[in-house]
Amino acid sequence: MTTARLLACLVVVVSAAASGVAPAVAASAGAADTPAKESVSSGEEPAALDTAAAQSSTPTLVTVRTSLNDTQPEAGSNVTLTTHVENVEDGDGDVYVETVEIRRQSDGEVLAEKTPNKRLWSGQRLESAQSFALEEPGEHDLTVHLELRRTDKTDYVVEQPVGITVYDPHPKMTVETEPTLPGSRTTLNFSLSNGNDEEIRSVEVRLRGDGVSVKDNRRSVAKLAATSTEQFAFEVSGDTEGTANLTADLEYTTANGTHRSVTRTLRPTFTPLSSPGAIELTGLSVVRRGQTLQISGSASNVGTTDVLGVTVGVKSGENVSPGQSTAEYFVGKVASSDFTSFKVRAQLDGNVSTVTVPLRVSYIVDDVRRNRTVSVTYDVPQRPAEPATSESGSSLPLSLPLVGGGLVGLVALAGGWRWFRGD
Repeated sequence: MTTARLLACLVVVVSAAASGVAPAVAASAGAADTPAKESVSSGEEPAALDTAAAQSSTPTLVTVRTSLNDTQPEAGSNVTLTTHVENVEDGDGDVYVETVEIRRQSDGEVLAEKTPNKRLWSGQRLESAQSFALEEPGEHDLTVHLELRRTDKTDYVVEQPVGITVYDPHPKMTVETEPTLPGSRTTLNFSLSNGNDEEIRSVEVRLRGDGVSVKDNRRSVAKLAATSTEQFAFEVSGDTEGTANLTADLEYTTANGTHRSVTRTLRPTFTPLSSPGAIELTGLSVVRRGQTLQISGSASNVGTTDVLGVTVGVKSGENVSPGQSTAEYFVGKVASSDFTSFKVRAQLDGNVSTVTVPLRVSYIVDDVRRNRTVSVTYDVPQRPAEPATSESGSSLPLSLPLVGGGLVGLVALAGGWRWFRGD
């Protein structure tokens, strides 16, 4: 090839590049089918849905972003989160926005939900404003969950993570419970902490319960210094098992004279006693006294808390009934790991060889009265039979009068004989 012809070829290549013409590239064959529903993560940049969609006329890019109406939302107050959805101008199809949900990342709880059911053509946008409240201050990790539909009627999901920091300008309220028996009264320890830099005054708090009753539910304090904590004790009763819902209404006045109030939901968890006081009957013995059975033993507290109002009594049963006296014994208080003796009497109602005496045990532990029945089985000894009448047994008593009479007769005969002889 001559030098002139080489120069001519170079001129042709440079001209093609300058005009934007590129050699044709063969399209890849055998593209995989697109799933009916898929999860796509969306961020600041447009999110690519899939390669197969890019080769069709449906939109290939959707952007999702969020904005908050308040840069410093307060706990318990409504915040508005706006979700911006755009069908990017990269296709000539449409996308159908079915549902917009705001969920917690931790448990998936839906805080707000809208169903726009709106079609977005290429280049169109949608704004979905949703309001909800976050009760707890601090960081909250949320997710905007969108369900969309393509032109070919296949569904897919886009999710956008959102972080919100909730600020609490009010004093912090916390509660703790003391171990208790389910259903019994217990003490609720309430803490009020002023985290502000200035004191507050005329502070008043009231507690209301759902399923539990709060006795004397109002507390107040004249002043609460900055960064200080005040504690109150409340007595609660009712459904004291598991987690309860309490509502705390707080009112106070700030240092500049502003009256403020806030309501918070508190969820204390009641923990059961590990080993509550309980009465067991130990060292039982039964002695028969005629038709009466005397049962004695000890009322022993096998728990770690004191029990009060302990009584032990005889109940009616088969061939047995409470005795006419001391059928019930008042034991009283029994300290933890201690015991007190008792004696009760039962009446036998028949001639039986074996009898079961039911003993009723009643006591109070953690302000709740407990009742139980303890059965005592006793082999009844038979009373000895009356002695039978016999000849040998009666000969001595019967001969005594005869012997006495004979002696008297002999004495009289001897005296007469001596008189007759003149002695």
